[in-house]
Amino acid sequence: ADATERAGALMIDAGIMLVTLIVGTFAIGALAASTGFNDAWNELSAVLWFLFFFILRAFYFTLFEMGRRAATPGKRLMRLRVVAREGGQLTANAVFARNVMRELEVFLPFIVLMGGPGDSPVSGLLMLCLISWLGVFVLMPIFTRDKLRAGDIVAGTWVIRNPQLQLEKDLSLEGTSHDNLYVFSTEQLQAYGEHELQVLEDILRSGSDEIQT
Repeated sequence: ADATERAGALMIDAGIMLVTLIVGTFAIGALAASTGFNDAWNELSAVLWFLFFFILRAFYFTLFEMGRRAATPGKRLMRLRVVAREGGQLTANAVFARNVMRELEVFLPFIVLMGGPGDSPVSGLLMLCLISWLGVFVLMPIFTRDKLRAGDIVAGTWVIRNPQLQLEKDLSLEGTSHDNLYVFSTEQLQAYGEHELQVLEDILRSGSDEIQT
């Protein structure tokens, strides 16, 4: 999958996560309102919100990619999926590793940036370092040969296209122009197994001059 497809899938997943976070925020706010907004419940609400936000960003990708389709809703809409680079079975350890790296690549630096720079020069330098950090890791799929991000490199995974397969046109529905062109005896037909029939189908579909003669 190219970087544009992966970015599109990430934007879809980020939108779903944002909506889920807003709904969770309103639910926690309603819980706090039902208690009269006393100090104890305000502190508990803040703890619940941060815990909910952490669980959402930590397990959203992991749980979906551990599923049978190995894809988040965003990847499924973009017809992508996660697979092991060596061709083996995608393991839970690999999925966990690639998504823990996302926390270091994107989420933690972004959260710190959202807090804004402080008054000291050190804070401004930290913001510049975080922006550079995000730039390197976000743009990595564009510059790596197999469009890999750091999490894919660490986990031994990559994201591939998963297009919807379409059946070829049935030869028997193409009309009568080829009727009786190929005639086989009962003994010949009985000698064919599944593999031989597949080979025969490929030969008939090719329709070359050598076959006609």
